[in-house]
Amino acid sequence: MELFVPVALILVGLALIAVEVTVVPGLNVVGVVGALGAATGVAIAFVEYGLLGGLGTLGATVLAAGGLAFLLRDSGAWDRFVLTTSLLAGDAVEPEATESRSKLLGRTGHALTPLRPAGVVEVDDARIEVVTEGAFVAAGSRVRVVAIARRRVLVRMEEASVASESAG
Repeated sequence: MELFVPVALILVGLALIAVEVTVVPGLNVVGVVGALGAATGVAIAFVEYGLLGGLGTLGATVLAAGGLAFLLRDSGAWDRFVLTTSLLAGDAVEPEATESRSKLLGRTGHALTPLRPAGVVEVDDARIEVVTEGAFVAAGSRVRVVAIARRRVLVRMEEASVASESAG
């Protein structure tokens, strides 16, 4: 009966970890309780059965947890638990978008909305979300695309537009 308590705690702890991965990923409470239960079972084994019994229990628990992780990975449950979508996945599409945006470099257009510093401009009959270098640009002002960095198009107010606004 003495062996039942640590083994039960370890098995219930591993089962709760499996539930965390398969049923409620992201909640963490179930997984933490499971890990604490398994750790408590190992600690009880150290106290009840000494160093050798505790190390044996720890080794068996680590092997069981590794086997559980292997089973979860093979079953596909791990995919729901771990973020598999790479943040770099957009980079696979990015070269096409960058290529089409690179054609905008040096082109002029006009601000459809006030740019404070972000807003919308029209360049070559296309509406584009842009950012200025920090300066406010009024709606209707002429702007030039000066840089393209990843998904960001940087514009600057045209000098002719600035001169006409200061003269008026």
